[in-house]
Amino acid sequence: MTEAGAGTDLAAKTKASRAYADRARRSLPGGVTAGVKYFDPYPIAMKKAKGCRLWDLDRNAYIDYCLSFGPLILGHGHPRVLKAIRDSLESAGTTMFGAPHELEATYAERLLRIFRPDGKMRFTMSGTEATIHAVRLARAYRKRPMIAKFEGHFHGGVDELLVSYTPSNEEVKRGLVPISGSRGTPDSVLKNTVVLPFNDLDETEARIREHADRLACVIVEPVERSYIAPDPDFLKGLREITADHDVPLIFDEVMSGFRVAFGGAQHAYRVTPDLTCLGKIIGGGLPCGAFLGRSDILDLADPATGDFFHSSTFAGYPMAMAAGMATLDELEKPGVFDALLKTTRAVTSGFEKLLKDHHVPAAVPALGTVFSILFTNHAPRNYRDTLGANDARRSVLDTSLLTRGIFVKPGKPFYLSTAHDEAAIRQTLEAFEESLPAIA
Repeated sequence: MTEAGAGTDLAAKTKASRAYADRARRSLPGGVTAGVKYFDPYPIAMKKAKGCRLWDLDRNAYIDYCLSFGPLILGHGHPRVLKAIRDSLESAGTTMFGAPHELEATYAERLLRIFRPDGKMRFTMSGTEATIHAVRLARAYRKRPMIAKFEGHFHGGVDELLVSYTPSNEEVKRGLVPISGSRGTPDSVLKNTVVLPFNDLDETEARIREHADRLACVIVEPVERSYIAPDPDFLKGLREITADHDVPLIFDEVMSGFRVAFGGAQHAYRVTPDLTCLGKIIGGGLPCGAFLGRSDILDLADPATGDFFHSSTFAGYPMAMAAGMATLDELEKPGVFDALLKTTRAVTSGFEKLLKDHHVPAAVPALGTVFSILFTNHAPRNYRDTLGANDARRSVLDTSLLTRGIFVKPGKPFYLSTAHDEAAIRQTLEAFEESLPAIA
């Protein structure tokens, strides 16, 4: 089956989604509320979800490997999470107080026990808010304007954090120079951003040393793009370099938190940053983020003693605190996270075997409970390695999988949940094998 053939089959099955897209475009640019939800020729619109499955407007069923881009690690509508939300509403009698309440400190204490027992934290409404305020906090601490970030790393839809997020093949030929991530980015943002190469410790060290007296922080996804692992000594080396110059190191664990290991990449690699940004999973399927870290840095946000600004109307609202704690309760049950890792390995090893059996050259980079498929001969070590992958083949695969009831956002990683059972895995592997002849 060609991409055109798979696309025709998908279009025939998703007529209601097409009609909805036509309607939505009249009020929403592209017919979506966020660019990441769009794909050509139109995104599939959903009606219902439960466990690891979705149903679209045409009543087609899908096994979900997007999981809202990662947060739903227990799947859709987990009973424990839904009960926590209902209990929170009944107990509080409202969706939010606009004032302190006990769940805020209770959840903060729990997250700090996991990440930084001697630290402090603040809640936000999203991972993007967390990274924004963590960077601002680092600037307040260092009294410096410039930040360093890694090429290919995503930290939210903000001008400076989008710099060099997805430079093209032609753009990377210019070297590690700041590349605007969106139209509308001021030149001043580019001038105050240093771009670093992931998994190249020598060049990273040289660039940090060169700009150390102007750097407010270094921010990094400790696992690039959710599935590219750091080299064994990379994060430790980065920790040593930044500590030598008293440049705060920020781990953006919005994606990797509770997916690489319980607690995230810093637990898996035994490296403690100065500041950590969290999001997605900690909200249990509701909007929630957090930034936490060293007390001497977080104390700058104390309104009684300083003039650092952090505010968020909805931050710490009861339902998110309850849903997040219920999610961690479930993940901490004996054997739950290990079983999820085993499920992920079953899918990735199955994909690798089928690719080999059908003589299709591809890599299946995986870490924790996330993996991707790149049609290339080599596993990637950084963003630039992914640029050599055959995107056309991946597009054919994604369309074919969608046609066969496997939902993955085209081009994006696959996320696993505790709701993915043996039947779902069997169906996934069957759909994958049926899709391979179109790619070979």
